[in-house]
Amino acid sequence: MDKTWYELLVNAEDDDLKSHAENMLLGAFGAQEAVAGYLKQHKIIK
Repeated sequence: MDKTWYELLVNAEDDDLKSHAENMLLGAFGAQEAVAGYLKQHKIIK
């Protein structure tokens, strides 16, 4: 995964873009916990 979807989720001002980014992340990982685990594992978030 590239940071792109995560960065779009946290930085987009448009709610539709945030929603799309969230859907893409959930589609790839299946659950918010899995997304968070990946982001932590790869030191994208703490």
